Amino acid sequence: MSVPAREALAVVAIPVLLVIIVFAPAWGFLLVLGAAAMLAGDELLTMARGAGIPCGRLLPLATLAAVLIAAWAGSLAALLATLFAVALVLPTFQLASPTRPDGALTGTAAALLVPIYLGLGAAALGWLRQWPEDSWGIRFVLLFLGTIWIGDSGAYYVGKTLGRHHMAPRISPKKTWEGLVGGVAATIAGAFLLWWALGVRLAPLHTLAVGLILAVTAPLGDLVESQLKRATGVKDSSGLLPGHGGFLDRTDSLFYSAPPVVGYLLLVGVLR
Repeated sequence: MSVPAREALAVVAIPVLLVIIVFAPAWGFLLVLGAAAMLAGDELLTMARGAGIPCGRLLPLATLAAVLIAAWAGSLAALLATLFAVALVLPTFQLASPTRPDGALTGTAAALLVPIYLGLGAAALGWLRQWPEDSWGIRFVLLFLGTIWIGDSGAYYVGKTLGRHHMAPRISPKKTWEGLVGGVAATIAGAFLLWWALGVRLAPLHTLAVGLILAVTAPLGDLVESQLKRATGVKDSSGLLPGHGGFLDRTDSLFYSAPPVVGYLLLVGVLR
């Protein structure tokens, strides 16, 4: 896809997302986030089935929905109970596969990635909006998303302009060490810029820590998803978002980064 298509979609999508984050109630944001997670999960399962992995579709997506509902509408005990059920139900479901026992291990692994990997990542991002007071939840989400997008843009344009040394050519051929350095610098600068602009209730040291966490986890999340795409022989998770691939392509860094950020904010007492 062309760069203009990539930028044109961003021009349309970002204002819509900002309106949802700022003006919609928390449950409205969670509905949109949940829909994005479900689409990303469906793309992951489609990739796996396209590579011959017998992982089904409806049951893994149903377990993803159950994890998100338990995380956002239930208690910690409800979430743990749901995860325990998922860990038993999805491997057992492989007994119904017509190819059993062939593909049982890979099919179970692919199915579990959806509710556990994507589910817990999306749940943590939702907690950033839910757990603080309403106005602070909005600011935390804007800081989190904006910092990752600024870092991603920095890595993209620095890598495109100055990139010479490939970082992981077999996984993501276009990523360079120069782009990584540009992304790290842009991520930390973006964290402080948004902290100041939004008036986020964080000490400067915690803002730096969040910036450093995102500088590490956002590119790692992208590489993890690129690894899955290469393993299943696809370039993009889907073609739903012109110039950006699919929802899994757009949420990989977000879902990977949210649990470490939430964990840090819980550890230092910012979230309770």
